[in-house]
Amino acid sequence: ELPPHLLFVMGDITALQPRHAVAVVGTRRPTAHGRALAARIAAALVASDATVVSGLAVGVDGAAHDATISSGGTTIAVIGGGHATMYPRAHRALAEAIVAGGGAVVSELGPDVASSKWTFPRRNRVISGLSDATVVVEAPARSGALITASWALEQGRDCYLVPGSIDARESAGCLAFLREFPGGARIVAGVPQLLADLGLARGTSSAPLAAGTVADLGKTAGQIARALVADPTTTETLVAITRLPVA
Repeated sequence: ELPPHLLFVMGDITALQPRHAVAVVGTRRPTAHGRALAARIAAALVASDATVVSGLAVGVDGAAHDATISSGGTTIAVIGGGHATMYPRAHRALAEAIVAGGGAVVSELGPDVASSKWTFPRRNRVISGLSDATVVVEAPARSGALITASWALEQGRDCYLVPGSIDARESAGCLAFLREFPGGARIVAGVPQLLADLGLARGTSSAPLAAGTVADLGKTAGQIARALVADPTTTETLVAITRLPVA
């Protein structure tokens, strides 16, 4: 829904087509534990050959980007304004490091467009749209990270939230979201468990189908199966690859 007309990309545009991409987002004012957990999740995703997507904001976003770079991984930052008006200014060096590491800084807004309170909710749908799943580390009751989580569910992506103490302000939004969407949002029970749920744990990724198995499916189903094994993707992309009708 509401796809951007175009994207302005600083960095390697091929970074936008990873095999696996996971968004790691959260509050701008995380606890020390939240910041450390975001870094742990990002590093674990890098070890699983996944690209980390976030919003370049201070707090959880910055921790996720920084940990990805430190781990030698690729990260994508989606910003809420134009590249020439990079916000926050404190993360301009981080943006340069993202590009130097083979990642990309992305915006749907022209280079000279300044960010505002209206542009950040728009960019959140791009964060979730570029990702197979969204992980919210910490989020108070009114947090932009919850908008990203909502977009993830709207777009048919997986959504994971880290639960916290019922008395912690930084966890209030995550707990409320889990309660509101019990059939859609999932709990992060631990970093290894998260990787397993994402299908990124060692030994849990999809193994190539045997040729005989694909042949047994028949011509049409086999064509779809081979496309899925090559790159798990959306229905729209499958239609483009196989040239089969949606039905």
